[in-house]
Amino acid sequence: MSGPRKRLAGLGLAPSRFRGQNFIKDKSLASHLASLILQSEQGGLEGEELKKEPKRVVEIGPGLGALTEALLEQGALVWAIEVDRGLASALRLWRPAIDGSLKVIQADVLTFNLERDLGFKPDLVCGNLPYNISTPILFWFMDQKVGLGVFTLQKEMALRLIAPPGGRDYGRLTIAAALWHEVKILTTISAASFFPRPKVESALIALTKKPLELCPNLKPQSLSKLTLAAFHARRKTIFNNLAAAYGAEKADKALKNLSLDPSLRPQTLAPKVLAALAVILEEGG
Repeated sequence: MSGPRKRLAGLGLAPSRFRGQNFIKDKSLASHLASLILQSEQGGLEGEELKKEPKRVVEIGPGLGALTEALLEQGALVWAIEVDRGLASALRLWRPAIDGSLKVIQADVLTFNLERDLGFKPDLVCGNLPYNISTPILFWFMDQKVGLGVFTLQKEMALRLIAPPGGRDYGRLTIAAALWHEVKILTTISAASFFPRPKVESALIALTKKPLELCPNLKPQSLSKLTLAAFHARRKTIFNNLAAAYGAEKADKALKNLSLDPSLRPQTLAPKVLAALAVILEEGG
């Protein structure tokens, strides 16, 4: 596999800073990442065991196809969603795309609904996510309710996903992930592994959907509204933030319902507490 710089030049393309494109440079790294991704879905199976049943994988942002190729080589069936028209067109010329083991979809993943637009739920979703829109894509993934997502992210963002309450990294993304998924950092990746070279290290993380939700009555839109309100001003109290969004009476009633001190800061509250607040406020306090 020739380097990304040469391959892009051959296609008459260049990395898009607007889209936050960083391409995997090394085939051995792509193969290692593909193995980790597929083993996550198989619960750690390796080798021939892994190849018994082809897995239906949705890949977000395949780019030049380094990870795509590795997934195909390890027996996966891949639906690749690529927003860049030039890159999507290049991938459609690959033999796997002609043979049918690779399906290339030129689309913005944030407007895509997997079950509606594919007609099925994949076994897993993966991708080397653009740094500048990784948060919206992660929220999108959680809304799709797929069993497993494995993504390359900025290492800093990966640490945010597993941050405990009380710190500056704890926020909306942490809470949503904790309520519906088990989150695990699988490996870290050097910045030198990408072209163009980013300024920070990356990490491969797995989000596995929990079989039992901590708060089964919780609606994603209710949690989103609650966390937007609660973390709007992190230095303010939970009461002040909720009062601004829901009204003082409803905020006071909800906090009393859970015996919460209204002077607490939102970042000190555990995910299940914030989930309970979201349910209560949705039901009228």
